[in-house]
Amino acid sequence: MSQTNDKPALHLVPSFYGVYILKSIPKPRRTYIGSTPDPKRRLRQHNGDLKVGGAYRTKKDGSRPWTMVVLVHGFPSRIAALQFEHSLQHAYQTRHINNDARITSSSRQSSMHSKLANIRLLTTSFDKMSLKIAIFDEEVYRMWVENKHKIECNVPCTLFKFDEFCNSIQEIDIEDAKNILLGKQLDCMVCKASIDYFKDSTPNISSREELSNYLAKGNYPLIGICGDHAFHLSCIARQRGPAMVPKSVTCTTCGQKLDWSDIIKVSTRLRHYVVQDSLHLAITQL
Repeated sequence: MSQTNDKPALHLVPSFYGVYILKSIPKPRRTYIGSTPDPKRRLRQHNGDLKVGGAYRTKKDGSRPWTMVVLVHGFPSRIAALQFEHSLQHAYQTRHINNDARITSSSRQSSMHSKLANIRLLTTSFDKMSLKIAIFDEEVYRMWVENKHKIECNVPCTLFKFDEFCNSIQEIDIEDAKNILLGKQLDCMVCKASIDYFKDSTPNISSREELSNYLAKGNYPLIGICGDHAFHLSCIARQRGPAMVPKSVTCTTCGQKLDWSDIIKVSTRLRHYVVQDSLHLAITQL
């Protein structure tokens, strides 16, 4: 393993990551599929407004300007988004669509109806993620509602104005959670055990494997905050029933319904903040 790859690292669930479909304005039948943590900036790159970035396919043949028409978002990692992106680009062969349900049979450019149908099909394979769909074009939204291929999809889909949607994307704020963690001794409201995030002594850790082994022993477990109460994610996740990952859980103290994707975004950042400070590490973000 290289020295760079062996540095201590922790996974942070991104504030935002989405898979998008672009449509060429001068050539409306031409489309492009990509992924990004910043859709507004990415569209500017594709349109040449920014010197760095963009993709070769969106620069050629007089296809500019492009407009973003669909954005699937809520992915818990860049890798998950890239998997969805690749599957949407290769819907004719991806393992994430069952052969008997497949509607795209070749690598040739497919219609917007087919792309929307493939999104519907893919959300079944990615249903453990709290995905949402934003559409920025009224005609494309009409196609989604029409559902030409009659494929069921439980992922919420909403028509937005592109700029308004992009301006609503916010970085995850953990200041309130940090203040609760720093301000009082916390016990898990599910198992009642003390949450020990501040230790008298810590080991010297210099590699990713050492950090992974240390955390695997139960040190710095992922925790969630609701009001001024806390809980181990492993404890409250038992509400999930047969699902591998819950989409939401209920606070056992106040009864509030909590979105799992929001909990995990705060939780991974909170642990990153404490571990980096307590172990005196410059931790890489995964």
